[in-house]
Amino acid sequence: MSSPAHSTPLYDVIGLGFGPANVAIAGAIVEKWAGSQATPSSHAPLQQVLFIEKQPEFRWHPGMLLPNSRMQISFLKDLATLRSPQSPFTFLSYLHSQDRLLNFINRGSFTPTRKEYSDYLAWAAAAVQQRGIQVRFGEEVIGLTRCDDGTVEVRSRNLETGEEFSRRSRNIIISPGGTPKLPPALTAVAPHPRIIHSAYYLSAVDKFFASIPQNGEPLRIAVIGAGQSSTEVLLDLHSRLNALSVTSGRKHQLDMIFRRGSLKPSDDTPFSNEIFDPATTDMWFNLPSKRERQTVLREYSPTNYSVVNMRTIDSLYEVMYHQKLLDSIKARTGREEESDRTRITLSPYTSIFSAEVVPAAAEGSAAENIRLTLHNLHTRAVAAQTYSAVFCGTGYDRDAWMRLLASSNLADEFGIKSTSIELVPATEPDNEPTPEPAHTAEQGATLPPHQLFADVVGEDAGALSPVSSRSTDGFLTPPTPATPQSQHSKLGADGQASRVKISRTYRLLSPRTAAADADAAGKGEPRVYLQGCTQATHGLSESLLSILGVRAGLVVDELCEA
Repeated sequence: MSSPAHSTPLYDVIGLGFGPANVAIAGAIVEKWAGSQATPSSHAPLQQVLFIEKQPEFRWHPGMLLPNSRMQISFLKDLATLRSPQSPFTFLSYLHSQDRLLNFINRGSFTPTRKEYSDYLAWAAAAVQQRGIQVRFGEEVIGLTRCDDGTVEVRSRNLETGEEFSRRSRNIIISPGGTPKLPPALTAVAPHPRIIHSAYYLSAVDKFFASIPQNGEPLRIAVIGAGQSSTEVLLDLHSRLNALSVTSGRKHQLDMIFRRGSLKPSDDTPFSNEIFDPATTDMWFNLPSKRERQTVLREYSPTNYSVVNMRTIDSLYEVMYHQKLLDSIKARTGREEESDRTRITLSPYTSIFSAEVVPAAAEGSAAENIRLTLHNLHTRAVAAQTYSAVFCGTGYDRDAWMRLLASSNLADEFGIKSTSIELVPATEPDNEPTPEPAHTAEQGATLPPHQLFADVVGEDAGALSPVSSRSTDGFLTPPTPATPQSQHSKLGADGQASRVKISRTYRLLSPRTAAADADAAGKGEPRVYLQGCTQATHGLSESLLSILGVRAGLVVDELCEA
């Protein structure tokens, strides 16, 4: 523990990250300010509020704002409506401010385009700043220190100048976003300009095509994964390749590689969608053990993990049916359409065994290529294929917060003994037995808990582990680089995960607070809240947009009552 410097600025709240989750928090705080002004006898709570964001400006999945791509949730599940329909930060308020409310109504759809929703989030981020919320963009949080006065010192670095800053607060809200995740075999050769995660798709794909010689040589491109992002990338690449000239009689090739047998539709039926309701979070949190929570997670994984909405599936099937039609016409008549320049091939039940960089000119290419060794999961056949580029829609890790806490002296505060942390509901007994290995009838095998979701993960999804929230298509926060570990950290990644209790209101509890009263912080203890990374305890909606407003209200209400 350290003594705070008198010159270190003190804030009522410091938020780490300024993606949608913390924008929702900021909106709820601004509304508390407005409420206190309407009541003369009340005092405005949380007057000094700061958010630190490593991006140079507000961004929400800029790499996947593809033309006409749609959201997969209703616009009513925005930053505020479910908490406060009269809020100035609702999607309807945004439409009204932009003079598009009637036009949106005339569309006759509850789902805006992804581009429009991104603009709404940026509008809300700007609106809360105009009302007094402070945001420092372009700064990366490099460490936390628990001070002896009960505050937490937050150290950050300006990414452009290298200047470092220290600030203190008794209330810290961590919203870590997601770190783009690659298949293990590709991490051995990444980073590489020809290996591109969907998080960076739009900017990277333009650079890729700009670097391709216009010599009529056909390209072969791999798309890894079978979720929404992978399928949208595949369709966009098909359109781009069809516009790229190729030597007569030859065609560009797109290979979609995934571990499952086919693309699976997302379950967005009304009853299944109730798993994302705020009331379901109560149910999830109060389940008696990890075994029950994992069972529910498995049952509802088709609502979000490695699945594609039916509209996108239909679009892809139509494209592939059309290419069969053109092949039939050519076989019968010998005529070939000029615009028919690309063929899509699906490679199900296929995993990536290894990857290597092929030097320029090694196979007659003007640039480096990527050679993948592919393994069929059923036949065990192994094949090598060389690609001009590999695009990965393979999800995000959301465990940067674990390294951040484990590398600080807050680890002692919360009983953290390793960089692997298992969140446990405050209501769960301390002596819960470790679950027995889970039996899955469809696989006819007995799996240990960490492999419980082996049938839905691999290259096309992040593991649904009890300690980490990973999502392929949650579209919650911008990609976030891994949080650097302090050189002073004594904790490693080896050993058993540290069990840390968390309250229903998303606050980490120290062992003494959890033992005394899960609903109240101990005297002098800092409050640390998590946003978007508590799926293990709070359910599937945690890394998604569905409950942002309600969750923000719970956190801000507790902060104001402190």
